[in-house]
Amino acid sequence: MKLNWIKVDGLFARFNHMIELKEDGLTIVHSPNGLGKSTLVKMVCLAFNGDWEELDMIPFHRLEFGFDEGRKLVFLKDEVMEVTLLDSGNMIPMTKEEVTELHSVYYLGPQRLFIEESEGRYVSALDAYSRRIGDTYAEFISMAEGLWVSSEDETLSEGFAPDPHSKLHEVKARIKMAENAGLMPEIIDESIVAEILDNEPSHWSKSQLKGLYRLSKVADALYPLAESAVALLDIINPMLFRKKLSFDSHDGFNVILDEGKVIKLSKLSSGEKQLLLLLYTMMFEATPGGLVIIDEPEISLHITWQQCIASLFLSIGRTRDLQVIMATHSPQVVHDRWDLTVELVV
Repeated sequence: MKLNWIKVDGLFARFNHMIELKEDGLTIVHSPNGLGKSTLVKMVCLAFNGDWEELDMIPFHRLEFGFDEGRKLVFLKDEVMEVTLLDSGNMIPMTKEEVTELHSVYYLGPQRLFIEESEGRYVSALDAYSRRIGDTYAEFISMAEGLWVSSEDETLSEGFAPDPHSKLHEVKARIKMAENAGLMPEIIDESIVAEILDNEPSHWSKSQLKGLYRLSKVADALYPLAESAVALLDIINPMLFRKKLSFDSHDGFNVILDEGKVIKLSKLSSGEKQLLLLLYTMMFEATPGGLVIIDEPEISLHITWQQCIASLFLSIGRTRDLQVIMATHSPQVVHDRWDLTVELVV
């Protein structure tokens, strides 16, 4: 379900704003200071993530969300806040749980370098995400190892790979992607992989087909994570100066200088931290089909990075089926994409 527009009436008892989301998937919201731009985008997060007590503390009269197929979600604030879904002429009262299931919203505010790990305890967001991607890598590698071992005793079905040559090329591409992502299980010897993938016989023996089958199970299991990891690395590494990012199951994020020295995440520049955080969360944390809201994406970014951030978000948004709203004061973020802007006015 796609979000088409957001409307608020009576914000701070002064402002009525309307944001129509752009069809390209990225909407850039800008306005003079004091018109409630940051408050409005935060309200979207509070509404869909169930933080209605905090939402109720913000002065407003009515908050509406328009979806495709004519559906509309309304937060009406009087003495008690009422939440209703209007669908095909029906007025359906909604609970927090029902609204959170209705649409996924991921919010990145200006203080995004730190996240609340437990009540009142804040930690580095990059350190937390580094542990998370490391755990995810470990899970995928363990799954692939299990498939490699269990498939050894499986009987090869007659229907496997009616065109072994085409299957070989597909498996070779996916294994190469897994290797580039640092995902290949150590249990699978490189010589075994080379023996299967670097030889394309004119006539396939049962043994050769079995090896291709086993490797295809591993390649298919690793592909979803490998594709996302390689996409992120391909974007961010050309932007880093004299250093390179990689992932593994032990350390999560690895930052390696050109001379080979591994450095801590804390040694990255403030702009590099912001860039890594923005791109990683869009690629791995946001829910496909949902909405990502980024307030002040320009924080600590050099002008050249600000000018390319819109195109990067558009690309990732298309890849992961995301709608993105950026709230910004920077004309450099808009750059040459004024067609994607919505201005809030008095």
